[in-house]
Amino acid sequence: MSCKTSTLKYSFFFSNTIWLIIGILVIVSGALSLGMVGYGYVIGILVVGVVIILTSLFGYYGAVREGPRMLWMYVSFLLALLVVVLTFIILHPKDIFKNYAIQEVKDHWKLEETHPGSMDTIQTSYQCCGLDGAADYLNSKVWNHTAPNSCCKENICVNPLNLNREGCLRNVELSFEDENSIVRYMEWGLFGFNIVMLVLGAILAIHYTNSQRRFNY
Repeated sequence: MSCKTSTLKYSFFFSNTIWLIIGILVIVSGALSLGMVGYGYVIGILVVGVVIILTSLFGYYGAVREGPRMLWMYVSFLLALLVVVLTFIILHPKDIFKNYAIQEVKDHWKLEETHPGSMDTIQTSYQCCGLDGAADYLNSKVWNHTAPNSCCKENICVNPLNLNREGCLRNVELSFEDENSIVRYMEWGLFGFNIVMLVLGAILAIHYTNSQRRFNY
């Protein structure tokens, strides 16, 4: 094996390992998104992650066997995945996580009146109280003008100063303020590295194709 071939092959292995790790991270992010966004979106993320992992394993096999056909199939899969990722980026609705979280707050607030405690997890997690503020509880006869313990720091409402007066709707919205830009960076990063792997795979496939032709002659 020449120095050029060795460098090309090991560069491919190194990059393909990163590609494999990216696939694992995509699956993890999809799993963590469960319950935060719609199931269809989560399934889409998981499918992309699984395809990345399977494609990377296919690339390892083709490189080890030095089989141009296997590598051309690898390149074809990457090209198809590139189209899928680009379509995903174009069709990805803006602020999907934030909008889903806001809707969850609204839904839980509707339940709070008939099922007291429905807002507890949200109020504790986001250090907030009520839909628009603590006044939602304090000014209502439904809750006897009293805010639940989940509205207070450390769940202790003895001291009025412990009461979180900010509304959950606003706090949740602020928490997801930078979500769209971060997700966009991740999507374009995935798209960019897909192109890198596509180019490397194609170069390696061309190299082994030419080597096979010279061997046949």
